[in-house]
Amino acid sequence: MVKPLFQDADPTNEVLLRLGELSASVQHLLSDFGDEKIAARDNRAAVHRRLDEQARELSALKTELTLSRQVVEDLARTQGETVLPAVADWRDIKATGLRLVGVLAIGGVSLGATLAWFSDQAVALLRHWLKIT
Repeated sequence: MVKPLFQDADPTNEVLLRLGELSASVQHLLSDFGDEKIAARDNRAAVHRRLDEQARELSALKTELTLSRQVVEDLARTQGETVLPAVADWRDIKATGLRLVGVLAIGGVSLGATLAWFSDQAVALLRHWLKIT
């Protein structure tokens, strides 16, 4: 026959035993909470590291954007000062060339028509002079 564990035990010993179990449970809980605190601290540190890294990357991006903006402004200024006047001059030269070609074409057509008319008149004059019908 098996006797219950604390049937004949002294109540003082039973209280001390229960206090010991409670103390062990509290120690176990403290250990668990300590582990949780350490994990939470590590997680917060990781989050702060990531935030710091993001802040550094954002700062570098802002710096790069500022430098790129300055480069674009310099290119726009250079284009306004050098390229656009050269393009305007080139367009003027091209327009002048097209006008000259137009004048020469009209002159050539006019000269050709005039020579054709004179040749017809010369042939008529020569036939009249040579009395060729």
